[in-house]
Amino acid sequence: MKRLGIAAAAITLTLMFQTAACFAGSLEVVRTIPRDGGSGLQPVNCAVKIYFSQEMPEQSGEEIGDYFRVTDPEGNALPITILPDTKDKTMVLVVMNEVLAEDTKYEMTVLGGLTAANGDALEDDWQMGFGTRNIKTDNTVSMVMMGVMFVGILVFSSRQMKRQAQKDAEEKEKNRKVNPYKVSKETGKSVVEIVEKTEKQKQKKAAEEEKNKARYGPGDRKSSEEEDDYDYIEENDNKRVKGPRPISDGGSTYKSGKKAKAEAKAKAEAAKIAAARAAGTTKPKNQPGGKSKKKKK
Repeated sequence: MKRLGIAAAAITLTLMFQTAACFAGSLEVVRTIPRDGGSGLQPVNCAVKIYFSQEMPEQSGEEIGDYFRVTDPEGNALPITILPDTKDKTMVLVVMNEVLAEDTKYEMTVLGGLTAANGDALEDDWQMGFGTRNIKTDNTVSMVMMGVMFVGILVFSSRQMKRQAQKDAEEKEKNRKVNPYKVSKETGKSVVEIVEKTEKQKQKKAAEEEKNKARYGPGDRKSSEEEDDYDYIEENDNKRVKGPRPISDGGSTYKSGKKAKAEAKAKAEAAKIAAARAAGTTKPKNQPGGKSKKKKK
């Protein structure tokens, strides 16, 4: 019986070990930042992130640091620091302790035998390559971009100055004095006609300015031709007119039939009053209030 019990226990232990061996796996590198063959890393404070298929053991980087190695193109090992991540335990950060050379390729190796927290181990050595960026090229690109921006600002400023100069020239041309003799020679008109036209334009402009000042107060205003024909009030960023205005305020000479008849009638009445005054009386017959005086017998 004892022999049978010992044999059964031995068989059970053998099966258990074989089952554990069947379910045991190997540790693998899932991904890295940067990727294998990637370039463009800053030479200063350079670091590489390595993500494994299993969580790494909660131990200091010094204990697993011997499994990581970084070499330059000549094969010289560089000083590095291994920092496990406390949040994502599948990630290990490999930090370079010195400034790397610019535009240079480096190689990282993770030695086989690195063991995860569950006992899975990295079977073979794993390698990746990465490169640093060219700082001189970056500076050149930055300088070129700054130059392009500077040229753009100069072009924009020159255009603005040119537009302003053209605007000032046009304003000066409008305000400059007219040489009647020169205009007469160019147009063939008489000097008197040109002078009269210039004076009319000046008077019209002065009248428009006075009208604007009376309507809006002192300050730069547009001419009456450019201004709206209605005064308006601003309320909550909304504009509304104060009230209707006669069409004559806009410079129109149109008269309706009723208005024309009323004006004609008024002119006739005024003519009759003038005739009566010329005859020696201010109250002619058939006029309002014009009662004839009866002679006393």
